[in-house]
Amino acid sequence: MGKKFINKKHANRSKSNGNRRDGFTPVEKTNEKYWAFYKAQALFPEEEWDDFQAVVRRDLPSAFRVQGCHKDRQTLIAEMEKRFFTKIRAAGDASVFVPEELPWYPGAYQTRMSRTEVRSHPILAQLHNFLVTEAELGSISRQEAVSMIPPLLLNPAKDHFVLDLCAAPGSKTMQLIEMMHEEDPNPTGMVIANDVDKKRCYMLVRQTLKRMKNANTAVINEDATQLPDFKWKDGSTRKFDRVLCDVICSGDGTVRKNPDIWEKWSPQEGIGIHKLQLSIARRAVEQLAVGGRMVYSTCSMNPMEDEAVVAQLLREAKGGLRLIDAHPMLPKLKALRGVNKWKVISKAMVEYPTHADVPEELQRPIVKSLFPPTEEEAATMNLPYTMRIVPHHQDTGGFFVALLEKVSEVEFTRENSNVKGAVWRKKFFKDDPFTFLKEDDERWFDIRNHYGISDTFHYQNLFNRMLEDQNSRQLFYVNDAVKEFLKANMAHISIINAGMRMFGRNENKVEQVKFRVSQEGIGALFPYLSKQVLQISRKDMLTILRHEGNLVPMEELEAGEAMRKNLSGSLVVYVDRDDPVCTWIGQKTCAPYVGKEEKVHLLRLLGEDTEVIEDLMRNNRRAKAVADRNAVDEERARAKNGENDDAETAEEAPAEVQDDDEGSGGYRTDDEGKKGEASSDEPDAKRA
Repeated sequence: MGKKFINKKHANRSKSNGNRRDGFTPVEKTNEKYWAFYKAQALFPEEEWDDFQAVVRRDLPSAFRVQGCHKDRQTLIAEMEKRFFTKIRAAGDASVFVPEELPWYPGAYQTRMSRTEVRSHPILAQLHNFLVTEAELGSISRQEAVSMIPPLLLNPAKDHFVLDLCAAPGSKTMQLIEMMHEEDPNPTGMVIANDVDKKRCYMLVRQTLKRMKNANTAVINEDATQLPDFKWKDGSTRKFDRVLCDVICSGDGTVRKNPDIWEKWSPQEGIGIHKLQLSIARRAVEQLAVGGRMVYSTCSMNPMEDEAVVAQLLREAKGGLRLIDAHPMLPKLKALRGVNKWKVISKAMVEYPTHADVPEELQRPIVKSLFPPTEEEAATMNLPYTMRIVPHHQDTGGFFVALLEKVSEVEFTRENSNVKGAVWRKKFFKDDPFTFLKEDDERWFDIRNHYGISDTFHYQNLFNRMLEDQNSRQLFYVNDAVKEFLKANMAHISIINAGMRMFGRNENKVEQVKFRVSQEGIGALFPYLSKQVLQISRKDMLTILRHEGNLVPMEELEAGEAMRKNLSGSLVVYVDRDDPVCTWIGQKTCAPYVGKEEKVHLLRLLGEDTEVIEDLMRNNRRAKAVADRNAVDEERARAKNGENDDAETAEEAPAEVQDDDEGSGGYRTDDEGKKGEASSDEPDAKRA
C-alpha cells in the first residue's frame, strides 16, 4: 500500500537530502518513473507532452468560490471587483494576475498565482485578507478548482439524503450543503459526512458546521470500508439519494501543491491502494438507493486507480449500475474522456499485458481487477463517459471523476467486500448521547417566554450532549431528518457532532433566563422571535461593531433608551432583518456577541472600509504562525534528543491535514468537537 496519503507517521517525511515541505530546500520537480508511466499510458496526444511536463512543474494556481446560497453573494462578488480586481488591473504589474471566473462554474475564481504568492504579494495582500476573513465565515471557500467538480455532478436537491463517505477536510461536503440550501434556506434533506480519522473529523466539524452554519448535517467517524447500515425510525435501513465517494488515492494529480510526491512516486502507489479504493467504492454502492447517483473520484490520473475501479464495480454489479455521461453536464470544462485500454506497470517499471503474465509471487498485489476490460465488456461499460482532467488543459491539478446511477439492488460477495481500510481500534469509550428536549421541557418554557418564540418553532429538535439529568451548557438544533438519524443511529455509529448551536447557558445567576441566544444559530431562530429584539439605526450598528473596548456605553447609542426597556441579557439587534446580531446588554452597556471575522463581514456589508482591521488581523495571524512554527521546531528538537520518541510533528501529519483547501483550518479538542464549548461568537471582552 502506498505511503503518501495513508501511513500517518511517514506521510510527509522526506529522505535525508533535506527536501522538506517547509521550503528550506526546494524539491526537484521530476521523477523518471512518473514521466515514463504517463507517457506509456498515452492519455493525451503526443504533441501535448511538453506542455504537460511544463505545467505540472509549476505551482498550483489559487482558486476560491463564493458560497452559492449566500444571501450576499452578489454583494461579495461586486465588492471583490470594486475593491480588488479593478485595483490589480490598474496597477499594471505584469507579474500579478487578476482572478478570473471559471468558465464552467459561475461564482468560482482562479488566479495563475499560487496561494503563497497571493499571500505575500503587496498588491494582493488586501485580497488575501478578504478571502481569509470570509472563508472563516463560510461566505467564501478556498478550494482547488478540480475538487469543485464532484458536487456539481451530484447536484443534490433540498430533500435528498446525501452521504459523503471520505469527507475530510470538507470543502466538497460544504459545497453539497450549499447546493441543498440554494432553493430553500431550510432544506428537509440531510448530509452525513464521514471520515475514518477522528482528528480530521473535528476539522470537518469546523468546516461544515461552524463555517457553514446549518441544521441538516451530521459528522460521523467510521471506517468507510466497514460502514454500518443506517437505521431509520421504523427500524428499516435508510439508503441515500446521493453518495460522494472521493476515495483515498496516490495523489499523483496533486504534485503541483504536494511536491514531496515527486521524490517518492512509483506505479506501486496505485497498485497498492487499488483494492482499498474498490472496497470503499463497493460500500458506497451498497449505501446508494435505487435510482440514486454516486460520484467516484480521485486526485490521481492513474487508470489503475480510476477506470480499473469503475470497471470492476460495473462488472460485479451485473447490470445494477450504469455510467452516466458526465461531459455534457459541464460543457465548458475541458476534460478527457475515460479510456478502455491502459497499461499495468509494476514498481520495477515492468509492463504486464494480462494478469496471466504476472509472476506468481506478484499476483497478490497485482490483482486481476487492475487490468482493462475485454472488448466485449468495454462495449457495455461506457468508460469514456468518465472524466479525466489533466493539468495543462485548464491550468489545474489532475483529477478523475465518474458519475454512476444505481439501476437495481446490488449484492457484493463477502470475499469481494473484505478489504479493510484501516486498523480499526475497538472503542473503549461511549460517545456522549444526543438528548433531545421533550414536550413541555422546563428549560424550553423559560426560553420561549423570555424570547417570545413562536409555537411553530420545532423546539423538540433542540438537543444537548449530556445525559438527561445533567446540567447542559449548550443547546444545538437540527432539522427533522437529522434528528431521526441521530436518534436511530447514535447507539451503533460514532457521531462526532451535528447541527448548529442555538443557545448557550448563562453563567450569571441574576439573569432572567438560563440560556442566551447564540450568533451561530440566530439566522434560523430569528423569524420566530418576538421579544428581546430591537431594530436600530445604521449609525448605532456601526458604533457597536467598531467600538474598541467591545463594551459600548448605551449613552453613545441612539437606541440606548429602547435597549433599557428590554430585560438584561441577550438582545438581538438589526438594521436589516437579514443580518441580526446577538448582543449582551447590562444596565449601562451593550456588547456584540460576534467574532472578529463576522464583525468585519458586517462592517463590509454596511459599506465600511475594513482595511485597517483586516491588516491588524493579518499581523496577528502571522505572529501566531511564527509561534506555531517555533513550537513545532522545539518539538522536533525534543524528539531528536530522545525526550519524546512518540512526538508527532506537523511534518508527520497527513498531507491533507496540513494542506487544508478551506484556509485557516486547525483542530478542536474532543470536547470542543462534541459539545461546541469553543465558539467564534464569544465577545472580545467580559460581558456587560
